[in-house]
Amino acid sequence: MKQKHIVMVSHDFLPNIGGIAVYVYELSKALVARGHRLTVLSQYRSFSTKKTVEEIDGIQVIRIPIAPIKKWDDVQYRKRMRQLITELEATDSVDIIHWQTLNKDAQMMRDLDVQALEVYTNHLSWFRMLYNEGNTAKIYALMKEPDVIICPSREVETMTSDLFHQARTVYVPNGVDEQEFYPNSKIGQEVREQYRIAEQDTVIVSTNRMEPVKGMRYLMDIIPNILKTRSNVTFLIAGDGSQYPMFQAEITKKTNSSAKVIFTGRLTNQEVKRVINAADIYVQPSLMEGCSIAIIEAMACGKPVIAANVGGNPDIISDETGILVPPKSAEALQTAIYECLDDPNKRQQMGIESRKRVEQHLNWRQLAQEIDHIYDSVKR
Repeated sequence: MKQKHIVMVSHDFLPNIGGIAVYVYELSKALVARGHRLTVLSQYRSFSTKKTVEEIDGIQVIRIPIAPIKKWDDVQYRKRMRQLITELEATDSVDIIHWQTLNKDAQMMRDLDVQALEVYTNHLSWFRMLYNEGNTAKIYALMKEPDVIICPSREVETMTSDLFHQARTVYVPNGVDEQEFYPNSKIGQEVREQYRIAEQDTVIVSTNRMEPVKGMRYLMDIIPNILKTRSNVTFLIAGDGSQYPMFQAEITKKTNSSAKVIFTGRLTNQEVKRVINAADIYVQPSLMEGCSIAIIEAMACGKPVIAANVGGNPDIISDETGILVPPKSAEALQTAIYECLDDPNKRQQMGIESRKRVEQHLNWRQLAQEIDHIYDSVKR
């Protein structure tokens, strides 16, 4: 296999732990393991004019400085990233340029003439909004058609192939590093002890940003009800966001400051892995998803998943691995949680099947191989 120099372009990267940042890092790491040379081009917020260069797990990371000035920052990002890519192609061999977002990277790549093959992963959010509004003209204005578009869900694949050449559109789900995320009862017990969770309690975990689109409102609405009927349940809620203070105050009031609801705030990736291992049930009520890495992380740790039936969730969750519920339905979410609470054997078997699903397909080792083959198959 010939070594490729693959350049990942993403305004979002570590130390951020959002979905795109994790996608770029994990895919890059897996491609390095396959013998390729990886360069990630990203940004950092500063009035400086100097780019930074570092190495993370065999990945060269170059960051351009972007002034934290609203509206101007997007213009500056596009200009400086174009300059960096042009310089890189002039001084080094680049085989693949793989970019990530519609609102920043697509606009930047639109007016850039490159020699390398262009690959775009359609991570959905803004694309989906414009598509559903019928504003396809805006999508065409934002981006040129790349050589191939990777779609992390069947929903995204359908939308994308409706606007661009179907032959250039391919479905590849997201994944996890199954050697990093795996069932570990010892760590789970340590987390339970850390948060002083009673040994007999069933722990329900959600790792989610607390923004309206993530649907945490529907989980918050049912927590007081469940605690009234089940004395041996603890909710462990990880994440922050604009709704975090409101939810925390609301639950504190409605549950009389119950120790059965624990808000951890924002966690690192390593801390998220630990918290997931403390779970008996994992809940993800999001109203919109491409292909949820958070859900796949829970599956990798052998957890049954209760999630809203949206986006890419039905692609990765089956009756054997979890329960899909209608979005925006607190009642359906509560019913599914009761179903798992009342049948420990069923949820244990779901967890076993979840882990199998990750080992068989939803892991970066195998997905990087698929994407590597896609790179090889691209024809201009």
